[in-house]
Amino acid sequence: MPYLTSLIDRSSPTGSFNGTPPDRLPAENGVHVWRSAIVMPFITFAFVALRFYTRTYILRAKKYTLDDYIVAATMVVCICHSVLMAIATYNGMGLHIWQYDDDMNSRYYLWVGITSEFYALGLCGFKCALLVMYIQLFGVYTKFRWTCYGTLFFCVSYLFCNMMTEFFGCHPIKKKWEPSLPGECINSTATATFYGACNMASDLVIAILPLTMIWKLQVATKRQKIGLSLVLSCGFIAWAIAVARWSIATFNLVGTTDRPWWAGISFTLSIFEVQTGLICACVATLAPFWKLAYSHVKDWTGWSSQQSTKVMTWPSFVRKPGDSHFSNETKKSGGYRARANNTIGGHENPAGQAKRISNYNDTTLNASHDDEYGLLDISGSSSHATSENRSQRGIEDV
Repeated sequence: MPYLTSLIDRSSPTGSFNGTPPDRLPAENGVHVWRSAIVMPFITFAFVALRFYTRTYILRAKKYTLDDYIVAATMVVCICHSVLMAIATYNGMGLHIWQYDDDMNSRYYLWVGITSEFYALGLCGFKCALLVMYIQLFGVYTKFRWTCYGTLFFCVSYLFCNMMTEFFGCHPIKKKWEPSLPGECINSTATATFYGACNMASDLVIAILPLTMIWKLQVATKRQKIGLSLVLSCGFIAWAIAVARWSIATFNLVGTTDRPWWAGISFTLSIFEVQTGLICACVATLAPFWKLAYSHVKDWTGWSSQQSTKVMTWPSFVRKPGDSHFSNETKKSGGYRARANNTIGGHENPAGQAKRISNYNDTTLNASHDDEYGLLDISGSSSHATSENRSQRGIEDV
């Protein structure tokens, strides 16, 4: 069929490459790729480590949640992706087109295919981690929960197709890095444009989703809503990087013949995109850590008296055991417990694992789960005692 011929294209340039590669690699834009691949995993690992420190030693979580395991697995993927990108710079990534010979051209496109698989896995990992966290926080609201499920299905589906297209995009597969072989490949320009658009759209939806719920909460002040919005919507950073990367990648495909050099910029941004996405998935869980660190700094610098510092050490998102609904004794009925004597470094231990109370539905995001992140209760917010029927109606109306 004639209209299908436009889908068939070469995945890499054909012809004879008679250039002379640099004596020392990486070179040109490959240097930026190499530096990013070396530095960014250390920064990301620091945030992942802080996430698990907060969950284990501050919130004293008895078990890790699904998104914790996804974050850990994605960290491994991100490290592998960065290592492979660094290796690719020794195989021509980031050079000018006139610096390639036939051998360098084949090696370059081979490593582009390998790194692309881990790039898609990394994207899938941090998107799933954010969406699973949203479901655990706001999943009590039916419409929001199913919106997250739909977004999750969309992300996994298009990224899986991306990986399959990248791997099986040429017949035979080897033609991807050896274009002189007989066979055919799908149009790399069309597929890259489509998957890039899906990536930007999903990042934007993931960044906006929590905003739709935060501003419906009955918290004490607008300032607290803004704080939660900034924490839970840091995915806008990953979206901005995705837009920049897609723009450069599109220009590389249709606006220049020096594709490997421009691809070096695109690959640098791909490292930042995956790594910052995973950082965003961790930032939202670090509120108790920052509060505890801030209280220690106040103690060390003498900014306030010891008594006032003790009050401020409690994370603002976690209800104290001394609140009206908790006593200083352990309560076994109904599954609720309060810890009055736990301390960390001389400060009280946040009650991050306290179960949600049914008549706090106006301020609670998910009454059916433990407060796994120390984000669900806002200190200083007033009680909203409501009947069970009114709470249920409020949930269904969202």
